[in-house]
Amino acid sequence: MSTNKKRKIEEENRGFRSEWTDTYAFVQNTMGQLKCLICDENFKNDKKSNIESHFLSKHDSFGKTYPAENKRKTAMAELIRKSQQSTSKFNNWLQSASNLTAASFVVSHEIMKSGKPLIVGEYIKKCFTGMSEHLFSEFKNKTKIINKIKDIPLSAITVRDRAVRMSENITEQQFSNLKSSPVFSLACDESCAVKNIRATHFNGTVCFVYGCS
Repeated sequence: MSTNKKRKIEEENRGFRSEWTDTYAFVQNTMGQLKCLICDENFKNDKKSNIESHFLSKHDSFGKTYPAENKRKTAMAELIRKSQQSTSKFNNWLQSASNLTAASFVVSHEIMKSGKPLIVGEYIKKCFTGMSEHLFSEFKNKTKIINKIKDIPLSAITVRDRAVRMSENITEQQFSNLKSSPVFSLACDESCAVKNIRATHFNGTVCFVYGCS
């Protein structure tokens, strides 16, 4: 009988490699996760086959558009710049809010990224409060810390409102980037379904967006 055990991910000594940025458009975020610069999707482990499969299946057209080394490096530099700019704006936005509101936005952001239901906000707070009883047992201000955690607004309605605010912030950043771009292109497709037509505003102009049926 074989006694070989399957190794855990943390035992495989994986690590992010800098060449993955130019090759697969991935960087390592502040949480240690791999982040796709093209679609912002995060990966929890540093496994090359996962990010390679993601790039080839979802961003093959990007690789064909920027195949040459210099063109690819230029495109990567622009994606990194926009990613850093977006992160900076989001952090500045949080810093302008109160500590409890900022904490609420951070948790709501993680809930949205993981695709979890809105009601898990209260569950997360309950878990954090329970853990704090042990984590901060030797702290003189333990009661104050726990009360702060209990005061974080994380109801389903609050998490929904935070998601709307963050979505609006992203839209504002997109419009800002479009306005600052010297040129941009539009990809259009034909649709016979009238229900797929919606109106939107850009720089004071009403535009009609046609979706695919």
